[in-house]
Amino acid sequence: MKKLTIIFLFSINTLQLLAQQKKIDSLTNLKLTIITSFLDLRESDNIVDIGTGAGYSLVPIASKYPNIKFTVEDLDSTILNKKKLLKQIKSRGKNASIEQFKIVYGTEKSTNLPSAYFNKVILTDVIHELTYKEPMLDEIKRILQKDGSIFIEEILVYKPGKKERGCDYPFLTEGAFKTLMTNNNFILVKEATTFNTGKKKYQKIFEYKLK
Repeated sequence: MKKLTIIFLFSINTLQLLAQQKKIDSLTNLKLTIITSFLDLRESDNIVDIGTGAGYSLVPIASKYPNIKFTVEDLDSTILNKKKLLKQIKSRGKNASIEQFKIVYGTEKSTNLPSAYFNKVILTDVIHELTYKEPMLDEIKRILQKDGSIFIEEILVYKPGKKERGCDYPFLTEGAFKTLMTNNNFILVKEATTFNTGKKKYQKIFEYKLK
């Protein structure tokens, strides 16, 4: 009887875990759909992803657009490299290929990218981690084409001071983020919520253009 009880409890726990994972996968897929629709990517675009990291956020997008090439930029070659991109492709973007990505390494104040070249600049969960926010926003102005757009997805908080787990960078409130962009001569074009659990933080994506 005890064995049957244990098996029954195990089955309940397994079903709960599977249901939870299904919910997470569903939310992740919904978020990806919102982002790809928002970006409206085309094969003619010149796109750069600033602060790509290991490609966690970009690879699923690239997988939906296997004919589009992306310039990817980050500071650290131990974080952004072909090996880690290939790992993300294997686990999260099987339609993507390593040939889609051109890797460039920058610094905290410079992207080392060509001027007026990109019509779409993407930053995902990056703005709050920038040590030199204004200089990097000036860099984005430099590399952006005249009528180009900057797309920023950012984790936002309702109250200031909350820090990201594992680092010392505090998240921004939506008001502080928008003030930062306005003060650096960017005009808001559109915005959308990508993920919101109704708790202390949420995620939104924004499109900005130069004034």
